[in-house]
Amino acid sequence: MILALVEVVKNTNNATEYSILVKSSNNYLEMKYTLIVCFGFFLFGFTQSSFAQVQIIEDQEVQTTVNKYKSLHQQTTSIKGWRIQIVTTNDRRKMESAIAKLDQKYPNLDYDWKHASPYYQLKVGAFEEKEDLQNMLITLKADFPSSIPVKDEVEKADLVK
Repeated sequence: MILALVEVVKNTNNATEYSILVKSSNNYLEMKYTLIVCFGFFLFGFTQSSFAQVQIIEDQEVQTTVNKYKSLHQQTTSIKGWRIQIVTTNDRRKMESAIAKLDQKYPNLDYDWKHASPYYQLKVGAFEEKEDLQNMLITLKADFPSSIPVKDEVEKADLVK
């Protein structure tokens, strides 16, 4: 058994430097080599653990369920989403004038209109979440004060990014 004594000694030449002395009751050199060997084992173990690999073994039923979920959602082209409804009117001419105004003020904005008897509905945008449409809604309300967000079936390809 080796007993070690650790002393922290202030360097007399420089007031900010300290030295650590490890003294052994048996042999100073023996303690030095023991510390070097222990430090080497520590470093070897640390480097080996940093290259460790994790292997995940999953049940076949889990993989089958995940594959079914993926294939089902790849086949669907539309989702429940949000649009901004600009106009709802039973007068087709009002809807057409709203389209002309929309084309003039926002030429790059895609729109869609639908006749759900007796109303004509003019909608713009395609958003996955209601929060995503808020900025556009505020902008459109300046020209179309009756604009409101509505839930709608939205094509995945049309989603506004």
